[in-house]
Amino acid sequence: MKLKLLILAALALPAACSGGSGSSSSATPTPQPSSAIAFPLFAGSSVLASHAYTQKISAQSNGELNDVLTRSSGTYTGHEVTAGTLAVMPALEAWLHDLSVHPPAGYSVAASGSSVEAVRTRMRQMGVDFGVFQNTVDGKQHGVVVLAVDPSLLDQKAGPVLGMIGKFKLLPQSLRDPIDAQTKKQTGFTVTELTQPDTPIGAAIDSIDLLRSYGGRGLILIDATKQ
Repeated sequence: MKLKLLILAALALPAACSGGSGSSSSATPTPQPSSAIAFPLFAGSSVLASHAYTQKISAQSNGELNDVLTRSSGTYTGHEVTAGTLAVMPALEAWLHDLSVHPPAGYSVAASGSSVEAVRTRMRQMGVDFGVFQNTVDGKQHGVVVLAVDPSLLDQKAGPVLGMIGKFKLLPQSLRDPIDAQTKKQTGFTVTELTQPDTPIGAAIDSIDLLRSYGGRGLILIDATKQ
């Protein structure tokens, strides 16, 4: 099962009014979503969406997020949280850097080294940065990926291919491969990566409509625990 963010249809319900007798009633406001992941968000950010998921990873599964997490085959459960912030992207990148130097209490950096930095460098050019952390919960390893997203830059860089994602999914593999090869050459990423929410760039694309509506930058937290 692909890791898929469930975008909330609406953040608030409008008041419902009844006429005739002059009396009126108000609908119960939609509760503000809260983070289900015990990991700090950037100060002042607001949770926009949060949901639980279950994902099965096979030996054949690939993608940058799986590669970075080095997750073995099995079934994973966790949560995905999308938050909005008006902070500029350099501030979010500095925040992620500080987290990597000083992880939250009980956490350690789970992915580092040249291969991870190579992915981060390519993602920053697209308006996405990330860090990977881990701790132990009830005797099980618990991983958390934290992404910072600039939807405007992501739109600018990935815009030419965003509109083709829906049609791309319907193409046979023989037609997908040359498109992926050409897109990789031109942009440094493939259309397939955009369609896989278990990659950093895919997770950012998956939340871009929500972040566009918010009007600022975004934070995406994805945690996972192997069952």
